[in-house]
Amino acid sequence: MNLKPPVFALTLTLLVLTGTMPAKAQRTNMSAREAISLVSAQFGPQTVEWLAEMRAQGGIPQPSDWQLLAYDERAPRLLYRFWAGGGRAGDGGVDETRYPDDVPVGYFSANQIGVDSVAAFTIAEGEARKARMAFDSCDYLLRVREYSAEPVWRLELLDASRRLVGKLYISANNGEVLRTVWIYRDQRARPDGLPLIIDSFAPTRQAVDQSLSGTGYPGVDPATGIAGVTPAPSQVPGGMGGIQPVPLPPAPGMSVTAPSPGVQPYAPVDSAGRISPDGIPAPPPLAPAAPVAPPVAMAPAPAPAPIPAPAPVEAPAATKPAPPKPPVSSGSGGGNSERIPPPPIPR
Repeated sequence: MNLKPPVFALTLTLLVLTGTMPAKAQRTNMSAREAISLVSAQFGPQTVEWLAEMRAQGGIPQPSDWQLLAYDERAPRLLYRFWAGGGRAGDGGVDETRYPDDVPVGYFSANQIGVDSVAAFTIAEGEARKARMAFDSCDYLLRVREYSAEPVWRLELLDASRRLVGKLYISANNGEVLRTVWIYRDQRARPDGLPLIIDSFAPTRQAVDQSLSGTGYPGVDPATGIAGVTPAPSQVPGGMGGIQPVPLPPAPGMSVTAPSPGVQPYAPVDSAGRISPDGIPAPPPLAPAAPVAPPVAMAPAPAPAPIPAPAPVEAPAATKPAPPKPPVSSGSGGGNSERIPPPPIPR
């Protein structure tokens, strides 16, 4: 009786174990350069001359489709969307969401992409292997670094539940790893149960036990990552929460050594060395008053100079007297008179 398995079953078993698939089965996935080439062939090279960003999700390891955001001066808000996947390219229409609120960081051309998405994934996979971090899929974002023309890959590594386990920033010019962020949720997590986050840009470099055989990382402070530091009570399960009090340093001149039994640690004394009964030293004696100098006689002030009398004002010359008024003749013929006669009385 022949017990050998069929050749097809044996081949399928090897493919599952090795994780490799024929090249024909991987044609549904594409790299970033292939997506740009599809859009360029479908709509013309000028449509992808300047790109704001490229996005893709669910790469295993490469995604099945890409979203391209390209610069187009004819668009009302200067941006146009395209997509590429399954060997085809499509028109996504005018973008209405970015300008003017969410302005793109900058623009890059396809010629500036020296590291394709395939090479970027290979670099990220090597960094994850060094960090002993397992992941299931990868999300891609390609755009320029802020205030520069260098395109940068941002790769987000996700587990089977689509939870973020790692984030890497890789230069698309030369493949330099610019920054890594790892999130540990297994035995290497914090003692309080929260994930341990390791950022290569953190001011304090953290040390992590990379092995999965132990529990936690003894001797490493989960808050600072410094070895040899005991965690604070607020960082240990069951400990007191909030900010813990810190002992203040002693005041200048005060001794921190505990006094011997029966010895007063401090007793104020007066200038003669006697201890005051109430604990307050007697005030020092007053210094003798300095002799007061006799008052100095003041010389009499000089008399003020006499004020000269004002010059006499000459009286104005006498005016010539007015000539006498001529006498007024009365109507009754009573003679001349200087008095104005009264008006006649009506009859």
